[in-house]
Amino acid sequence: MNVNLAEFKLLGIDVKVHWSFVLVLAFGAFLYGAGPAGWLVGGLYGALTIALLFVCVTMHEYGHALAARRFGIGTRSILLLPIGGVANLERIPEKPAQEIIIVAAGPLVNLALAILLLPLALALGDGQRIFSLNAMAANIQNPGVFNLIVFLISTNILLALFNLLPAFPLDGGRLLRAALAYAMPYRRATQTAVAVGRMLAVLMAVFGIFTGAIGLLLIAFFVYIGGSAELEAVSSRAVLRNFRAGDALTHNAVNLYTSERLERATQLIMSSYQTDYPVRDLAGNFVGVLTRPRLIHALREQGPEARIVDVMQPAADVPRSSPQDDLATVWEMMSQSGSRVVAVAEQGQVLGIITSDDISEVFQVMGAMLERRPSPASFGGEDRERGTYV
Repeated sequence: MNVNLAEFKLLGIDVKVHWSFVLVLAFGAFLYGAGPAGWLVGGLYGALTIALLFVCVTMHEYGHALAARRFGIGTRSILLLPIGGVANLERIPEKPAQEIIIVAAGPLVNLALAILLLPLALALGDGQRIFSLNAMAANIQNPGVFNLIVFLISTNILLALFNLLPAFPLDGGRLLRAALAYAMPYRRATQTAVAVGRMLAVLMAVFGIFTGAIGLLLIAFFVYIGGSAELEAVSSRAVLRNFRAGDALTHNAVNLYTSERLERATQLIMSSYQTDYPVRDLAGNFVGVLTRPRLIHALREQGPEARIVDVMQPAADVPRSSPQDDLATVWEMMSQSGSRVVAVAEQGQVLGIITSDDISEVFQVMGAMLERRPSPASFGGEDRERGTYV
């Protein structure tokens, strides 16, 4: 089931609109339709207002994405949700200064939009109506170009200010973490910033309960969960930094050959724990990988008599690392390429493969050991994980 209402690509970045966005449009149509303009005109105006608001949210996320691109960091996608947008970067920047620039780019886009719209609003109406909260509240449900522009100016300013709150995964939480990273290891800076964010989330939840602000409760929940996910991601990477790709290779792993058929792989997968297989030609050269998903799909479509060479993932599509690369780097290669396997090669010779299952096993076992005897040296300031920016 596709959970996205729409998907499109702009400036080389995939933008996905979650299906629940329809609920936000319906809420906007209801809110404005109940106003003085009536259900038809007011409803259409309300839906337009919400749509334009999310255009501003999308531009905010593009601020993060394009700033990250300047530092060689790609963006997997931008997801639009009822509570805002999320830019899914391939990784967090390596230097705190880079993260500060990337994070600040989002709110700066909103402030720039507000500044650009201000002269147009002044040309259409008087300044008192623009800067008066009472006047704005009185006119917000009245359809009109001036009222729409004033709404967009105010919401862009509010978006910028709200995102600067020091709470993960909001931009302010990331700015706080980046600033703290100048004075302490990256993992500890993340822990501190997440703790601050959690306290702020609790305060928002309490305020939301006593004032009946349901939206604030949802934001508080989002902030609390987002902070926990960020800390877990950074901690995972800190653990994986301690292990090299060469140490994670299974030296007695079974190889398949291009001359064999899927029946051979089926026998192996049923009688062993190995689920992904390097494929070599008769001369012993590495030519590809037969992954578990490819095996299952090929069995369904072609049957056990299909040739392995016809269904394998070609060697050219398999990312490569060296035995000296740490597992955090290998995991990043998988994330960026979308491949569940990485070939470990030295001087052009493929020694074996590492799968996402291998990394998960290393993390679970060795992470538990490191938790019993944490070493400050294990969590240096250079640990970086894939990041999401809102």
